[in-house]
Amino acid sequence: GSTTPEERDAARYAKEEFESLGLETHWEEFTSPTTGWRPYSIASFFGLISVVAVYFGGPIAAGISGILMLVTTVSVLLELNFQPNLLRVLVPKGKSQNIWARIPSKRPSNKRILIAGHVDTHRTPWVFTNLKRINFLRIVTTLGTISFVLSTIFFFILVFVDIPALRWLFLIFVLIYLTVLVITWQPDRTPFTQAANDNASGTAIVISLAKIIAQEPLLNFEVWALCTGSEEVGSYGAQDFIKRHKSELQDNYVINIDNVGGSGAGVCYTSTEGMIFPLKPSSELFSLANQINAENPEFNAYTLPFTTLNTDGTCFMINRIPTLSFVGLTPEGMIPNWHQVTDTFEHVDATSVENTESFILKLLGRIDHQGNPS
Repeated sequence: GSTTPEERDAARYAKEEFESLGLETHWEEFTSPTTGWRPYSIASFFGLISVVAVYFGGPIAAGISGILMLVTTVSVLLELNFQPNLLRVLVPKGKSQNIWARIPSKRPSNKRILIAGHVDTHRTPWVFTNLKRINFLRIVTTLGTISFVLSTIFFFILVFVDIPALRWLFLIFVLIYLTVLVITWQPDRTPFTQAANDNASGTAIVISLAKIIAQEPLLNFEVWALCTGSEEVGSYGAQDFIKRHKSELQDNYVINIDNVGGSGAGVCYTSTEGMIFPLKPSSELFSLANQINAENPEFNAYTLPFTTLNTDGTCFMINRIPTLSFVGLTPEGMIPNWHQVTDTFEHVDATSVENTESFILKLLGRIDHQGNPS
């Protein structure tokens, strides 16, 4: 789990693997929340308090509640977009770390490709136990966000004019906020997954590719192999890495690898990411992936949107760093054993992992051959 001793052990393993290749290796520590669900629990709790206060109070209560919900709503939207906000102050923190290694290109170059995969695991929430519940999570997430915005507007309206119909509408807000509170409070009371697919599969490919490229470097691109921490609580590892290295990543490329060993999943790269606002991958990388897909039907590759939750790739996209994510969705749009106790080694499809690695290796070669895919 994020910020746990076990996560640190996983990071140490990646560090030793990189160092065994003789690579310049970096260990970068940062502070991270221990949970990604708590900000939304706190926000929904504030929503409940505000609705009750406005329902039984007058204009002053509406004004105070409006200010509280305005701050809460802005914080929720910022949290969904990997930005600092006041809700984070109330969430417990711990130490995490990123480990990355530099593989120089054969020719001197300031061009680079970052290959990333996270080492931390998620818990096993009730909402991830089957497809219907995951769809329920999508609906509740959308309704919750809409409710935060609407309740803020309605509270400020009631400061100036009393509209009885709005008070009845608040009962709907109460139901939504209670639902959000329950489904975001429950996960932190569940055990962590073994996470063989999510994301030992992605981390394994990052380390494996580092070994391959260390033996045969790219001609025109330096490669950075990155194992992030605290992805499962809001991509805090990716956020910290961007904060430290954004100038070096700007106008370069990121390949993110997450959940690529699920049974029934082929090689899948995302066409859209983002829970609220749709984000597109790098058009250049996406086009090259499509070319490789067309030329290599044996990979059983395809592209699908992924908007249920964010990935580290989403974080890079929001920061306008050209990115392509590989997320092992089945053709039906599911991640097998996602955030479940069944995400164990025996359920990993070795062929899916190997095909994804081979596909990415071809993509790296295509990028390198073209020098700059633009």
